[in-house]
Amino acid sequence: MFNLIKEDLRIFWAKQPGGIAKMFYYPDIRVVALFRLSQWLHKYRLKPIAYFITNINDLLHGVWIGPRVVAGEGLSLGHPRGVVINPGTNIGRYVTIISQVTIGGPSVVIGDYVEIGAGAKIISMKNRPVEIGKHSIIGAGAVVVQSIPPYSVVVGVPGKVVKQIDLSSWLEDRPYYKKTVALDSTTQQKNM
Repeated sequence: MFNLIKEDLRIFWAKQPGGIAKMFYYPDIRVVALFRLSQWLHKYRLKPIAYFITNINDLLHGVWIGPRVVAGEGLSLGHPRGVVINPGTNIGRYVTIISQVTIGGPSVVIGDYVEIGAGAKIISMKNRPVEIGKHSIIGAGAVVVQSIPPYSVVVGVPGKVVKQIDLSSWLEDRPYYKKTVALDSTTQQKNM
């Protein structure tokens, strides 16, 4: 849990300029920390306390992320009010989720380095799982009901791929991820 929070904090500091006071001003990191605590409590079979922490997060910040949600390191929730993430969701590493996002249904998989814009909805069904490919961008207000390939930009209702992007242009706008993406590439080459 502490390694996850450490990396969540690193990304928070990289994205939000300013001093230590920003930790008290922006709810982003508090929401993620409470979610990580509820995850940890659930993992160690302290389920009533885990759900109590989830409800505290909802009460204080208007965010409901169940303790059974699996989320990788570097989770970033920008202006997170109104975010709802159902327990059947598996979130990759370095995912950014903005306000009013709903991720629901029994089987949603969000790939690494995905960005989900304000008000977007990602909905799966029992017979229709949804997977969002790595480095994809889900536009504000998009409603995604089917799987999306990696490196895609998705907009509209229902969500449609309007553009494919390449890694170098994606990284130009996100310099805080260069180190982690380089490490991922090195690891993948070693494993081949």
